[in-house]
Amino acid sequence: MAQALARYDEFAEWYEQWIGAGPPLIAAHSGGLLPAVAGERVLDVACGQGRMSRYLARLGAAVLGIDVSAAMLGKARAAGPEDIDYVCADVTQQPAWWDGRPFDGCTCELALMDIDDLSGALSTVSRVLREGGWFVASIVHPCFPGSEKGRSSWPPGDGYDGEGWWISPDHNPDGVRIRVGATHRKLSTVLNALLDAGLEAERFVEPPAPVPTFLLWRCRRR
Repeated sequence: MAQALARYDEFAEWYEQWIGAGPPLIAAHSGGLLPAVAGERVLDVACGQGRMSRYLARLGAAVLGIDVSAAMLGKARAAGPEDIDYVCADVTQQPAWWDGRPFDGCTCELALMDIDDLSGALSTVSRVLREGGWFVASIVHPCFPGSEKGRSSWPPGDGYDGEGWWISPDHNPDGVRIRVGATHRKLSTVLNALLDAGLEAERFVEPPAPVPTFLLWRCRRR
């Protein structure tokens, strides 16, 4: 596996401490986005250390978490419970890990900014979902500065139109982007990618903040 596909491997220990044990953003600010998941099969895309996967399992879902970082998955497995399945794979590629049974829903918690191939990831989501299945995700808001300190969520110096992967050595000494960077996309790029993948938007949420910091949505597979 290419190292570029596992940027979080080097920072797994730091990230586990930094993210803490609080609830996932989707749980804390979903505004009703997340359907009832008890008894449903749910794929947690780019699950990292498993925080969202564990939340779904506590709600009664049968969960499969997928991530490209073996180090992050090691953290997820160590945290348990044992009935959550995890697979180390690139979600942007054809899902050889998939057994062909459609999922009722998919989640992706603050991770699409860390996936270079958005179309590939969303194509996989659409492929493994049952017809009418849901996709609930959260991202750093693409339209506004990415923190209360006014630091941009796009490449410093390039502005909002500067799409692509970037990393800043002094962007936020306490956060993720100084370590692993981010892939910035304009809002229109994100929305069009969802539509192109056959994922139709049902609802959007911007959690309360002086300037919107996050964007959440629920889509359905056509």
